[in-house]
Amino acid sequence: MKMKKTLAGENILLKELQLNGCVTLKEAIERFNISEATARRLFARMESKGLGIRSHGKISLPDSTYNFYRYEASEELYVKEKKVIAEYAVRLVKSGDVLFLDSGTTVCLFSMALAEAIRQNSLGNIKVFTNSYMIINILNDLAEVSLIGGTYRPHRKDFCGYMAEKAMKDCHFDKCILGTDGYHGIAGFTTTDFESAKICETAIERSDNALILMDSHKYKKAAVITFSKGDDLSAVITDDKIPVEAEKEFSEKGINLRIVKK
Repeated sequence: MKMKKTLAGENILLKELQLNGCVTLKEAIERFNISEATARRLFARMESKGLGIRSHGKISLPDSTYNFYRYEASEELYVKEKKVIAEYAVRLVKSGDVLFLDSGTTVCLFSMALAEAIRQNSLGNIKVFTNSYMIINILNDLAEVSLIGGTYRPHRKDFCGYMAEKAMKDCHFDKCILGTDGYHGIAGFTTTDFESAKICETAIERSDNALILMDSHKYKKAAVITFSKGDDLSAVITDDKIPVEAEKEFSEKGINLRIVKK
């Protein structure tokens, strides 16, 4: 039993590393509800297996970069928080809306909540444009869904590139629903690559209202490429675990932060 718990802890930590690039001791203690000594032993085991490098109270991926995203890793993290955010965001959708949905895991949960609202006849005549392979499967039988096309990326389960951007530039959306790989006061809202950033930028430009769905652990964590500073967004929706300081920071920047309680 102890061996199974050990391996489970290592697997969860590895997924956190693949998503965020590094995990601090404090984050591990809070995330796994363990003592500092246990967290240090976990870090040491990961390093001994070549899965991470310890330094100054944290463990990082061996290449020490934060430029890798894998859908499966993100899908299993902070699910409760993401569901609360997604369900709230669906309440902002109106019948007849034309939506753009990106390929993040929180937006995928949004599409599931949207599907349920359509089944219950709470919403109707919804048109969806997306670059997500996952969302096509979720909404195809319930709404008019258009895939924007482009080059398929298995690690994100989406499509991007010139053809995707060209298709979007001819569209107009009532709302775009986007995720983010991290937010930092200086960098703004960020993602891990230029292709994803361009999709988000284009979606914001072509939408009357742009919504970011961001679980609280992404606050003060910047990925590589900025796609918005926040001044072009209608709202940022997050969960109630976000630090109190975030409310003041977003308010000072004129960003409409909506905190959803469980």
